[in-house]
Amino acid sequence: MYLFKGDVPLREFASVMREPVRTGMKLVGKHFLKSYPYQPLFMLEQARQIRAAVKMPLVLLGGVTDRAGMDTAMAEGFEFVAMARALLREPDLVNRIADNQGHRSLCIHCNKCMPTIFTGTRCVLVEPTLAH
Repeated sequence: MYLFKGDVPLREFASVMREPVRTGMKLVGKHFLKSYPYQPLFMLEQARQIRAAVKMPLVLLGGVTDRAGMDTAMAEGFEFVAMARALLREPDLVNRIADNQGHRSLCIHCNKCMPTIFTGTRCVLVEPTLAH
């Protein structure tokens, strides 16, 4: 979970696994899926090293959730930013930031979206919309 930072949803991961992996996840999952605290722009330090070593367009990812983070990325020489979990929570996040530069993503970094990769990646905190 180092690349994702935030909470580790062990119960949710176990629930989508088949046996015997499900039981293994419940018994020893906490030993190999460790929790790392979330902080905005959590991959910036490592990305700076890559930015300094190459002369090509780069994307900063990891904890970009607001305009301030985007501005920091651009000031650091990154041409683009990537947003994943934040967009799962708020698909219109970029428009919300454009309308209100102080808007910060509603994503709480619970990582419960991670186990949904097996059934349709989504934020589990967002109510599904009904098709008409």
